[in-house]
Amino acid sequence: MSVDLEVLSEKVKNKISQGRDNGIPYIRRFLRFLALPYCFSKVNWKECTKSKTQVAFDFLFIFFRLKYYPDNYSPCRLWEKSKSEWVYYYGSNYDPYQRRQLRKSVQPRAYEIVFQDKVLSEMLCTAKNIATPEIIRIVKEGENIERVAQELAKRELRNLIFKPRSGKGGGGITCTQFEDGEVNAIQKGLVVPLGGIKAESELIVQEFITQHKDMSRISESTNTIRAVTIKKINGEILIVGTYARFGVGTSKVDNLSQGGICVSVDIDTGKLAQSGFDRMSQVFQEHPTSRVQFAGYQLPQWERVIALAKEVQAAFEFYPLLGMDLAITEKGPVVIEINSGYDNVDLEQARGPILKNSEVCSAFKEYNLLINKYQKNLNP
Repeated sequence: MSVDLEVLSEKVKNKISQGRDNGIPYIRRFLRFLALPYCFSKVNWKECTKSKTQVAFDFLFIFFRLKYYPDNYSPCRLWEKSKSEWVYYYGSNYDPYQRRQLRKSVQPRAYEIVFQDKVLSEMLCTAKNIATPEIIRIVKEGENIERVAQELAKRELRNLIFKPRSGKGGGGITCTQFEDGEVNAIQKGLVVPLGGIKAESELIVQEFITQHKDMSRISESTNTIRAVTIKKINGEILIVGTYARFGVGTSKVDNLSQGGICVSVDIDTGKLAQSGFDRMSQVFQEHPTSRVQFAGYQLPQWERVIALAKEVQAAFEFYPLLGMDLAITEKGPVVIEINSGYDNVDLEQARGPILKNSEVCSAFKEYNLLINKYQKNLNP
């Protein structure tokens, strides 16, 4: 009898768990509906050519018919594009319906820790012989960053980057330089006093990499390539998209959330597209600091970049959809970070709608990732 009760209890727990998992997207969807004014506030009205009333109706069309949250409206400049094109946009990976489908098939929650914990990720990359910067030290919460930088300077490690062990988006990063016996720090492109700065959370310390001269020519920040890959059910690895990110001004990081610019990169050739974009929906034909023109600019070692992206996806086959940040040094590309949930809005801002690519659309159909009837009726 006790065994039967245990079995029954387990079944009830499973049913509750399934009900919760099935219900959460609808709850989150309702909350997203209430948060539609947030998207409205993020539109750059200096760039947008539609009236606020037209934009409001566009939001409702996207939300109810295409079933994605219109936080991509301004970054992707959807006001410039025909509504017939909007169906090809997948939307944010963090939207309720997308997130549910992604977690079922290609981004299982159980394995997120592998990529969210930078120490664990570095250990696994090293074990797989994937090139990645070494973690020199782990800084505990409350430790004085200046003391750590001075300690490491004794080992001739003078240019360092401190970043949260579990952070993302470039937030919480501090770069330090040791010169003439003093430690200088740069946060968000500004030199700041370092003496009183303590780690607000656990940090990892890495040596600031020296990137390829052809990358530094555009921007002195560490500029990365975001490569998104998907392992198809037959095992073939497909590049969903690639784009480059460049910091602006004196910033040491290239994240869009920190003021950077994204520029699409041709997957086959490694050449930059004509235009780049920032989070404010502004369009750039040249880098605003270096004045280097984007159109046709050849990124170095491109074949090796693509090969490394595919190598990473093959190494983590249990997670079939990955977004990774790759830097290019004179010795070759290295993995800076692997993301458990890449920002698809940034990808589509840089490159346009990913479902326009018939191979990508087909791969997404294989995994049942499409989230509205219009996408499901697309013919790859």
